[in-house]
Amino acid sequence: MTGPDTGAANLALSAATRAGVTVTEVHEIDELVELNRVIDAVWHREGDAVAMEMLRALAHSGNCILAARSGTEMVGATVSFRGVHEGRPTLHSHITGIVPGSQLRGVGLALKLQQRAWALANGIGSVTWTFDPLVARNAHFNLTKLGAEAGEYLIDFYGTLRDDANGDDATDRLLAVWRLESPRVARALSGLAPAPPVEMLLQQGAPVVLDIDAGGRPLLAGLAAWTETAPERPSRALARIPEDILAVRSRDRRLAGQWRGALREVMTTLLARGLRPVGAIAPGWYVFGPAGSDWPA
Repeated sequence: MTGPDTGAANLALSAATRAGVTVTEVHEIDELVELNRVIDAVWHREGDAVAMEMLRALAHSGNCILAARSGTEMVGATVSFRGVHEGRPTLHSHITGIVPGSQLRGVGLALKLQQRAWALANGIGSVTWTFDPLVARNAHFNLTKLGAEAGEYLIDFYGTLRDDANGDDATDRLLAVWRLESPRVARALSGLAPAPPVEMLLQQGAPVVLDIDAGGRPLLAGLAAWTETAPERPSRALARIPEDILAVRSRDRRLAGQWRGALREVMTTLLARGLRPVGAIAPGWYVFGPAGSDWPA
């Protein structure tokens, strides 16, 4: 007899095979030390990315700590722990890292699918995590490829994180909620519901509320349609962000801060009026629709 956790395990194994890695749980101190080195290779934070005694306690107390290995080399890792979301058990994915040279080859997907399989096997129906909404490739991966939902915008959630990715920028985050057995997730993981080209949505009249001007700066427009006094609000909106905000941060901190403020205004305004980021289209477009609306419908 097979169940959802069996199907999830098979899906995870297929993804790992395609990426050329094996994904396993880690528990022992030497493995956890290696895991911290992997995460530090991505984030470059002072000291351990996660305190060793905390990692050891999390692993020992029945949480999900995974490593991806190419041969004997650990090339990716993720740390997650049990929590509660909307009154139900969830698995909260705290931090993930894929070493340079192994990114963009499917290792991240293999880790997420193994995380999903672990959660289902342990009777947990959702995984949550936070991500920087300014990182376009993460938005596409989380919302479109995985089918996660995002309905909560968290302003400066972690305070200052001085690492290579965040610098001194405010740590605004979207909370991703991955409802592991939902039709939305099934469609996303099947690959049978590809995102429409943004040109199609523009032709259908979706208003652009955030765009990029000729100088690379954020261009706000059209948010007045979602004010309290607006007689009628569109049911869809588009917002464009830089394709690579990390490159922007490395060369112009002030411009990166302008993008943070602009996207914060867009996200908080639309979320307050009932729209949600239901998908993300490369190279940097958010698609907003009503809460609960299917993607890409």
